[in-house]
Amino acid sequence: MSSEVSLKTPFIIQKFDSIDDFIKTIFPDIESYMKKQLLSNIQRSNLDTIVYSELERNLKLFIVRNYSKDLDEYIDVKARHASKEAMKDVLLSTISITLNVSDESSRKLSENDYLFSLRKIINNVKL
Repeated sequence: MSSEVSLKTPFIIQKFDSIDDFIKTIFPDIESYMKKQLLSNIQRSNLDTIVYSELERNLKLFIVRNYSKDLDEYIDVKARHASKEAMKDVLLSTISITLNVSDESSRKLSENDYLFSLRKIINNVKL
């Protein structure tokens, strides 16, 4: 898949050139992570599902690292009456790489879209 993808949340929208670009942006050390997994005797054929889980976790870290101010401002406006930290946890728990990322046709990306791209990255990882 080489079409543009967009991360859409209530507080930010960010476009990426491709799904591969999205993956490498939110998980910049993906190749070293894969190498460590392979060196710990994880089979290449199983690596995509392991990395997929880590990719989901990295999306939340990416958002917190890069958009904390936007997230805080959104919560200040939308949930003044509630605990800021509780609202942040709730909002972050609803953001996922399948629900909030879509291609240029506005089709939500599926796990298979990511697995296809992850397999390409895995095939290029050299030990």
